[in-house]
Amino acid sequence: MNQIPENIGQFYLGNEIQPEQRPLLYDAADLCTHAVIIGMTGSGKTGLGISLLEEAALDNIPVIAIDPKGDLGNLLLNFPRLQAEDFLPYADADVLAQQGIDAPTWAENTAEQWRQGIEQSGQSSERMQMLKAGNPVHLYTPGSSLGLPLALIGDFPPPPAEIQTNREAYADYLDSSAASLLALLKQDNDSLSPAHVFLTHIFNHFWTQQQSIDLGGLIAAISRPPFEKIGILPLSQVFPEKSRQSLALGLNNLLAAPGFAQWRSGKALDCENLFYSPEKRAQTSILNIAHLSDSERMYFVSLLLTKLIAWMRRQQGTSTLRAILYMDEIAGYLPPNSNPASKAAFLTLLKQARAFGLGLVLSTQNPIDLDYKALSNAGTWFIGRLQTAQDRKRLREGLLSAGEAGLNAAELDQWFDQLGKRQFLMKNIHENAPCILQTRWAMSYLAGPLGAEHIRRLSQSTDGADNTSKDKHLHSAHQHPALLPNGIATYYAPGGKNGAPAHYFPTLLAAATLFYQDAKADIRTENKILLNVALEENGDIDWTQAAPLALNLEQLQSSPTQPAHFHPAPPSLGDNKCWTAWERSLKTALRQFKSLEIFYAPDFKIYSEAGESEQTFRNRLSTAAHEQRDQAVQKLRQSYNSKQMRLARRQISAEQALERENAQASNSLLSTGIAIGGALLGAFTGRKVLSQSNINRAAGAIRKAGNIGKERQDLAAAKEKAALIEQEIAAVEQELAQALADIEYHYRVENLNIERKNIHAKAADIRIDFLALLYQPLV
Repeated sequence: MNQIPENIGQFYLGNEIQPEQRPLLYDAADLCTHAVIIGMTGSGKTGLGISLLEEAALDNIPVIAIDPKGDLGNLLLNFPRLQAEDFLPYADADVLAQQGIDAPTWAENTAEQWRQGIEQSGQSSERMQMLKAGNPVHLYTPGSSLGLPLALIGDFPPPPAEIQTNREAYADYLDSSAASLLALLKQDNDSLSPAHVFLTHIFNHFWTQQQSIDLGGLIAAISRPPFEKIGILPLSQVFPEKSRQSLALGLNNLLAAPGFAQWRSGKALDCENLFYSPEKRAQTSILNIAHLSDSERMYFVSLLLTKLIAWMRRQQGTSTLRAILYMDEIAGYLPPNSNPASKAAFLTLLKQARAFGLGLVLSTQNPIDLDYKALSNAGTWFIGRLQTAQDRKRLREGLLSAGEAGLNAAELDQWFDQLGKRQFLMKNIHENAPCILQTRWAMSYLAGPLGAEHIRRLSQSTDGADNTSKDKHLHSAHQHPALLPNGIATYYAPGGKNGAPAHYFPTLLAAATLFYQDAKADIRTENKILLNVALEENGDIDWTQAAPLALNLEQLQSSPTQPAHFHPAPPSLGDNKCWTAWERSLKTALRQFKSLEIFYAPDFKIYSEAGESEQTFRNRLSTAAHEQRDQAVQKLRQSYNSKQMRLARRQISAEQALERENAQASNSLLSTGIAIGGALLGAFTGRKVLSQSNINRAAGAIRKAGNIGKERQDLAAAKEKAALIEQEIAAVEQELAQALADIEYHYRVENLNIERKNIHAKAADIRIDFLALLYQPLV
């Protein structure tokens, strides 16, 4: 198969096999209206989901993927070399026994299978390498140390201001927080249940005072509530003391459980940190919850969705795809007739997330237990093979009841009958008609659910640091530090380890505060600095050579480590006038040379924040870049649309003319041949050998034969015209492809036009806090 096109903002999911044979390029922006994947075991549902997440990573779109079954960790199994040893650790004993081969043979066969699958789907090892260099993939195991730990339960901080100032959003946040906790305790989490109402009032009491509450504090508040009424009724009538003590006991048992410490360990559940690295680089975070119980899963998913809604409301609106939430098995979390803790949050996201560029992709092998009315908000449906007639019937009824435009029962059954393995009916509201998709080969190796050892190995970090230092030697002539004017302090950096003498040499320490402000960049920031500069033998100071001190003041000592030796100090250290001059020259140097560097993106008219690195700023611009890129692509395609339509009309006209000329030439040749033949036949069958009429008929036919040459010329001209139009169409398509490639290159994060700007502090905004002598040890 030919190499597939790498179009910006489009996901290559496979090939459309009906109604047309062509690569299926799915617009990433279409995911803003969400997607649903349904298919039985063996339908290729997991492969489609992983392929979609691979495409998101290639486009640097951050992903949070909830993984109840353990399959999504396969995203870490990307082996661009496609060597047998890469696959060997994933050999399964049952498979080996079934196939009657050893592990190395299996690994060779699997590597070859993946190599062929990649090539036949128009991909390459280079594309696999691009994926590996794309979004980093992190595998978290909440409440477990198998993978990267993620705290299952922690404090309950107040929601952000964007939530608290929105009455409806704040009510939803309270409801979700209470419901998730009750789900963990396997208690009724209906929003009107007494326990639910009671918990929301406790949370509200602390959060309206901007106070965070931990689990211990929550237990205490349940036992001794900070209020006496709920609504207009006494608390004892709404939620009696016996019920409160039962709730407190349940939470206390959770707190006292042997495994609870593991629940509190790990990274805090923060969606910003799951979507982006500290440098604002997009990443894919897989949350493996296969090891949790049903109630623990419901608690975690509900809590995550609550925090995701809070994160979403802090974002600016956008029409481009900012991030993806993927869930591999939605059944049970969005049922039609009950209200688990997760349902309200899913409904909120399905209705509101598109405005913020957050796309949901929800997958299931169980079409029975789904709220199809809620899923009517999904713009794209991928429907694979279904196991039973009941599954088909339920899905058909669900789709039709949800009002899926352009579909009826007979058509759905007809589509379902045509589906094979790795084939999906794709219904996208942004396209004119459904199609059948044959999914591409996943670049990641689909090993199935990962075992504990695989998870542990894939999650290990190999960070290292080189802490070596070079030996230095100093011969000191003094046993005491230099004498200084009154009011000048002396500090000592730590040194002289393991009882060895500390060899000190004198340097100058300066502490200053600079206030930077710039109205255009909307920056008002204070910067406190500690500078360290060497003393020249003659006592001169060159502040341009000063460097930030690697230690803070608390780490410095007020007395030397004994035994100590001191390098001779210049006499100027004892002169008060020198200290005054040094302070004055420091202030001048800070005004001239100590600027605050910020970054500016002129294409977006966005400034970096104070202290933000260039790479972090570039990564933060990715959403704006994607949005402008999509707009530029749309504008470009619109500008070429009229040209392409005009060429298409000319092509149709040329093809019609060619057919007409071809028909005329054929007819002329045929009629002329018949006329000449008829004249000759008349001569042979008539009474006279050549009558005058036969001669006239033959002559006329011969004259017509002379016109055949002209019609052949007309036919050749029509063919040439059609060929020229085809060349013109190909040239325009090539020109468009190059223009699209230029846009894609221009809007890559690493290629964005970034300007450096320096903000200088005014003299009045510079304060020298102190100058001091700092003795640095030589090791």
